[in-house]
Amino acid sequence: MNVSIQTLGCKVNFAEMTELGDRLARIGFSVSESADNADICVINSCTVTAQADRKLRTLVHGLRRRHPQAHLILTGCHVDNPHPRVSAVPSADVAFPNARKSEIFDYVSANFAPAAAGGSTTFARSRFFLKVQDGCDHRCTYCIVWRTRGRSRSDEETSLIERARQAVSDGYGEIVLSGVDLGAFGRERGASLAPFVRRLLEAIAPARLRLSSINANDFTPELVELAGAPRFCRHLHVPLQSGSDRVLKRMGRLYRRRDYLDLMSALRRQSLEIAVTADVIVGFPGETDADFVDTENVVAEAGLSGLHVFRYSPRAGTAAPRLGLPVDDPISRERSRRLQIQAEAQRRAYEARFVERDLEVIWDRRFPNRIRGLSDNYITVYAPARGQTLGALATIRPLASCNDGLLCG
Repeated sequence: MNVSIQTLGCKVNFAEMTELGDRLARIGFSVSESADNADICVINSCTVTAQADRKLRTLVHGLRRRHPQAHLILTGCHVDNPHPRVSAVPSADVAFPNARKSEIFDYVSANFAPAAAGGSTTFARSRFFLKVQDGCDHRCTYCIVWRTRGRSRSDEETSLIERARQAVSDGYGEIVLSGVDLGAFGRERGASLAPFVRRLLEAIAPARLRLSSINANDFTPELVELAGAPRFCRHLHVPLQSGSDRVLKRMGRLYRRRDYLDLMSALRRQSLEIAVTADVIVGFPGETDADFVDTENVVAEAGLSGLHVFRYSPRAGTAAPRLGLPVDDPISRERSRRLQIQAEAQRRAYEARFVERDLEVIWDRRFPNRIRGLSDNYITVYAPARGQTLGALATIRPLASCNDGLLCG
């Protein structure tokens, strides 16, 4: 029996579905991302923006239209959104909130028969996504995730290290730590992230380690020091959201402009050419032209090599709508466009520094005549297909830039 897994949103969602897919394959199901010939479709949802909600509804309705006999299982943050008009997706056959997501395996195995020929899975990537933490104790005024994911909680370190070791034994060359609020790892039991990262780096040799996303206020001196450690990827995703102290305060963020810039300086003292990417929200209620210019300036001064730019989206159940109306749509669209142009220019300038220099990449996707890799500092690299192994690490030397990365000869 064929199981299709569709994942929207963050790397935590993907890590959860990778684990589910692996478990189902082990008991005989055929698991993939493709919905072709699907008997069961599992959709792990996101509700961080109104656009995410629309994308989910389009996906679910499309799956129902194209595959009317398939059993649709919906889970994820959309299910937990407390606003009833948002969380209702009647096309799904059954819905599992985040707290019961682990029960999907039992539900499928109890109600559907696996294939007689044995299971398989293509729902995987060349990098192994290891979920180590869930939930969030912060109350950012624009965010609904603390309601949909619950309080912060962390998995046990020894079992996480064993799972990572097994992934390396299975051939993965990179482990990606993921969490809803990764910087809070271990906090509920008096522990912290940096000592765990150090233990994990030692345990997974020769594989490399990447952090998925961590807030600026969660960097300890020990974690900053790890930015220069061998096999720690020279890339961090550190959400910015705004470069204006006034807007950051209204957002409920726990750092300010100077904190963010000081962190960038400290990171580059450990790893001179580290890549830092970020999320930015434009059009937040009350954001002025001056506030937006502050954001442009911080993006430039921080030397960010990539941005995810979001236009503010009011979420029922959050505090931000009480702060006033969002910035007018044409203005927020223009601010988004300006910031994306700036981000693209900064990305290209950063990547150009590595032309004709050695980079360590992990091969992650095969095309008819070429193969794609991701460098330790988060640059997409393309090379001619010469029998490279997906998931393997290799040292290459790019020769030129292209639209979305670097090219090898």
